[in-house]
Amino acid sequence: MAAWEAILAALFAAYGGSDLLFRWMGVGALAHGPRSEPKLALTFDDGPDLRTTPELLAALEETGTKATFFLTGKRAEQHPELLARIREAGHELASHGRFHRPPFLMAPWTEWVHTAYDPGGLPYYRPPHGAHSPFTRIFARALGKRVVLWDLESKDWTRMEDEALLERLLELAQPGSVVLLHDGVPRTPNLVRRLVPELRAMGFELVPMGGLALRPLTFKEGLIRALQGFDERYDRAHGIRRCRRSADNLFRCSPAPLPVELPGLPKGAPGLELHFDSRRVAARSPLAIVKALRRDLKAAAQRVKEDPEIQVVFAVTPLVEGARELLGFELYDLPSARSFVDALSRRFFDWLYRDPRYPPKARYEVKLIYLDRAAFLKKYGGP
Repeated sequence: MAAWEAILAALFAAYGGSDLLFRWMGVGALAHGPRSEPKLALTFDDGPDLRTTPELLAALEETGTKATFFLTGKRAEQHPELLARIREAGHELASHGRFHRPPFLMAPWTEWVHTAYDPGGLPYYRPPHGAHSPFTRIFARALGKRVVLWDLESKDWTRMEDEALLERLLELAQPGSVVLLHDGVPRTPNLVRRLVPELRAMGFELVPMGGLALRPLTFKEGLIRALQGFDERYDRAHGIRRCRRSADNLFRCSPAPLPVELPGLPKGAPGLELHFDSRRVAARSPLAIVKALRRDLKAAAQRVKEDPEIQVVFAVTPLVEGARELLGFELYDLPSARSFVDALSRRFFDWLYRDPRYPPKARYEVKLIYLDRAAFLKKYGGP
């Protein structure tokens, strides 16, 4: 009995570890393009579908969009005419496997047949649900395919309201994003009709996945991917949203009480807190960063104008010199006494999101930057 328990434990560890490392973290998979270019790709899983594929193709044609379809072999065999229509419309084709079930529910020889399905397009393979077994990457490599995931899940298959679904996608879209949508969900075509014009208005160029310079995720990028859900829940709980909805946005804003006492401002004064998007900052040139931040701050000033309760605009950041010299903020030294957990978490996130252009030691000096309401509006509230 002990031998069987050991075998089951080993299988659980192998399958669970593979799914954690290769699905949730996505290490080694292609999941997004460069963050420095305002390009974005729409991808559609699970088709073709007799009910929704024609309307989805119509929506893409109406919006002048080329996309990438990850097709399921069994469904493609049932509807070869839809496969032909997708190809004739100029969209990219890639494999979603032969069967639509996770690989840990298949025997290894079945997963081989599943992975080998090829609709005659890109040498990409996206496992159903993104799920992995210990054999998934081995089989894909042996078949000359690259595993492709995504960095923005649309959640079009959930019960989320249409308006909330759209707002979430517009909030989370960023340069290089690979957006996962589904062919077979009745509301997806109308979502595409609304989403595409908004993305273009934000400055995004929509391209098929072949138009993104995809590269495999590193271990550190995999950690960032795995933490996406926590980041989204934290931002939602604290009301953190982008100051300016745009492809080059670098600041996010949230209402927050001032955490310290400042000259003329009591602790707890109503404020607008700014949050740097470290991943976007690291992907841009210094000149592009300054231009984008100034546009963000003008958008933040508009928000301050609309809320007469806000008395101060502030941020806690290690980028103190740039904030003072280029953006005109005042500096405040935070108390040196911090909890062990706070210090440890700051160092972890500093390592995770570190901009390689700055030496590590310089980034551990965290200060509060601020401008009171009048000074902020005087500097950024003009036309």
